[in-house]
Amino acid sequence: MHLFSPRSPLLPIALLSLWPTALLATELDRHTTQRIDVDLVIENARVFTANPQSPWAEAIAIDEGRFVYVGGREGLATFTTTQRVDLEEQLIIPGLVDGHAHPGYVNVENFGEVEGDTPEALLASVKVYAERHPEQQWLRLCCWPTAMFVDGEDGPDKAMLDAVVPDRLVWFESETAHDFWLNSKALQALGVTAATPDPKPGVAAYARNSSGEPTGWVKEGAGVQHFATQFALTDPEHRERHKDSVAEILQVFSRHGVTAIYDAGNKGFGEHVYSVIADLEREGRLPLRYYGTYQIYTPDRAKTAIAEVKRYRREYGSDKVRFNSVKVFMDGISANQSAAYLKPYVGSTAESQTLLSEEELTDLLLQLHDEKLDLMVHSIGDKATRTVLDAVEAAKAAITDSFYPRVTVAHLALVDPADLERIEELGVIANFTPWWFGAEPNDIVEKLLGASRYSQMYRARSVFDSGATVTFSSDEWWGGDMLPTYVSPYLGMQVGHTRQYPKSWWSSDDDGIRPPEDERLQLEQLLLGYTRHGAFQLRLEDVLGEITPGKIADFVVLPENLFKVNPYEIWQLQPSAVVFEGEVIQGAMP
Repeated sequence: MHLFSPRSPLLPIALLSLWPTALLATELDRHTTQRIDVDLVIENARVFTANPQSPWAEAIAIDEGRFVYVGGREGLATFTTTQRVDLEEQLIIPGLVDGHAHPGYVNVENFGEVEGDTPEALLASVKVYAERHPEQQWLRLCCWPTAMFVDGEDGPDKAMLDAVVPDRLVWFESETAHDFWLNSKALQALGVTAATPDPKPGVAAYARNSSGEPTGWVKEGAGVQHFATQFALTDPEHRERHKDSVAEILQVFSRHGVTAIYDAGNKGFGEHVYSVIADLEREGRLPLRYYGTYQIYTPDRAKTAIAEVKRYRREYGSDKVRFNSVKVFMDGISANQSAAYLKPYVGSTAESQTLLSEEELTDLLLQLHDEKLDLMVHSIGDKATRTVLDAVEAAKAAITDSFYPRVTVAHLALVDPADLERIEELGVIANFTPWWFGAEPNDIVEKLLGASRYSQMYRARSVFDSGATVTFSSDEWWGGDMLPTYVSPYLGMQVGHTRQYPKSWWSSDDDGIRPPEDERLQLEQLLLGYTRHGAFQLRLEDVLGEITPGKIADFVVLPENLFKVNPYEIWQLQPSAVVFEGEVIQGAMP
């Protein structure tokens, strides 16, 4: 019986009524005489279904890429199959969803690497690199350590670069990739002077001295806005290397069991990245569902976002590549003081700013409502989050019918206690990157925020327990040899569960647990965030996210039981098989 096409993931759920009613229950009538031929039967498994009504099962049957039975082993008597698998109590979980990733950005950058343990050594390395590469117009370098050059409101200065490279264009990326250090020649080439306005003061901005002159320290969108023009991928070898890198990191995601990803943007390289993703799908090299976006990192891009994301949909969209959302950077990060907090940074009196005002974001939400699009928001500070919540509340009040946009707020490093319950009340989705939750001795952010605020960061458990929809993500695009580890959802599960990094990463004998200790997430919560809730974020809840009859058969087989392994070894888990639409695409069944 073949009533469902695995290539039609948005098939109306009403069509499920075409199946015999017994097949849509978790338990079939053991006395039925009907015999139904299916593609695959799995028995003797530990199946975490992510279905709150029936969270565990021991057997599943699959036909035409859909689950047709989920329940006890005795119910399998109804089915006949040529492929029957005994999993010997291995764990099955639904296919995983990464709700905030950047796989398309891997190796877009073409950095020259420099290093040094002191400012003098690092700058000497810059000088050596410049001498060895006289052919490069732009010296695109990486990476300067934040703690080495940032002290409160003071940061790196162009004069230090001018001293070692006075006659070349230097663009030096920070280790956070959220701020940049330029020399005088580079600022001149970009036309940045004392008269140049900041795209958004306090967020996307050029740091300035007391005379108003740019110091060369460039933050967030003020720098990102130049990427696609100054550093376009024109070299054929670079373009091919980038495409192969994207193909490989997508395979890494797939091998970990990720079957759907939300790409949270590519710093102005969206046109190039999404053409690559579309090419990979045509070539049969796209192993998951890919949801793209359009980033707003300067206020002016809010005016073009909807038209651009709709154009992406027309030009690059397909069954597996979709564009249903735009992304806004409401603030930056704490380390360069571009994150927006309700109270000033320690030692500062400056009021934090958000990229868009409440009124501007409300207007954008109303436009998204009219166009049936969703919104993803980068929000680190409590002021940024409050502004988003206030805008959602205002937009909902202005709509007489059902409010369309699903608003996902990513990161939520600090949420004011008064706003914790509002996330659920307003129907906002909270997206956390749980592998960030580990203890970090000597973190510069603690110095900038003070111990009290720092000790209340990343309260994912409180948000989850409030009843809000919480999703999880990797949010990583660089990391060299460590990139496959950083993007692993099992690293996220371990650190989200323990609030400690893997012990091999510790900087002391005992780095401790990141406070608040009671914000440790349960493994069941983490799995729900990576599955059922992730599917909801992407509007796939009718067809994905759970192992229940009628839904697409995406699932992961783990050779070790996630709930029984040492919590400090979860990050090393690797699936033995990954099934996508009923077909094994990674590993193998026993």
